Amino acid sequence: MLRTRILTSAVGIPIVIGAIWVGTSAVGALIIVAAGIAGYEISKMSIPRIGNLNIFVMVIPLVMAIAGLLIGLDRFDWSLLAVVFIAGGMTALTFELMRIVHGRASYPAILGAGYIGAMLAHGAPLRSLDSSVDWILTAILITFATDTAAYFVGTIFGKRRLAPIISPSKTWEGALGGVAAGTAAAVGLTVILDLPIEAQEGAIIGVAASAAAVGGDLVESGFKRLSGVENSGSIIPGHGGVLDRIDSLAPNFAVVYWMAIWLTP
Repeated sequence: MLRTRILTSAVGIPIVIGAIWVGTSAVGALIIVAAGIAGYEISKMSIPRIGNLNIFVMVIPLVMAIAGLLIGLDRFDWSLLAVVFIAGGMTALTFELMRIVHGRASYPAILGAGYIGAMLAHGAPLRSLDSSVDWILTAILITFATDTAAYFVGTIFGKRRLAPIISPSKTWEGALGGVAAGTAAAVGLTVILDLPIEAQEGAIIGVAASAAAVGGDLVESGFKRLSGVENSGSIIPGHGGVLDRIDSLAPNFAVVYWMAIWLTP
């Protein structure tokens, strides 16, 4: 299993780095693919598996990711994403009013599709900020530092369960260790990448992004628990599904984007 994970990472990481290096369009295209697969995974996990709802759940993250790319390329502003949100909400309301969908996972599936689509839609605009790779690298590396530290600190020192009903393996010690590491990484990146912010502002981004990473992981764990599955899918050998890989990164696209907008002139 470990060998499979390493081999998969050896293939996947260069693809991600290559897309980031090429530019906004490449990042947007990669995110559109991820959003389409994520929507499919959500639809497969949803209960009941009713055709119309599944099609909606599959399409909405894809459409939102396309909207994000257009925003990143300065073809539209953020009102486009708002239009997609409103259209999605009206569609979901129609499902419920017409009593087409009955079941415990109808609302979570619709909300999950909208949530992951909205978060991923920030990836391309984040790459376009300052026309450089700095901000999107910051989001990715903060997430990596948070996830890695949370795992090791939780494994070695974890005693108090963070959310036992949602994810029994996660602990407060791991979460706090992840936030500390993510914050330290953000401060370091502020200096190394010469971001247009002060170190203390980098720390603020670090706290917010690392907390979002922990929260995003819990959101996906909750949906998997509700759906009764261990992994969102099996498309990535040794890693599970796409949702399993982007659950903590996706919200950080949005967090880092809006904090960068807020903190920079």
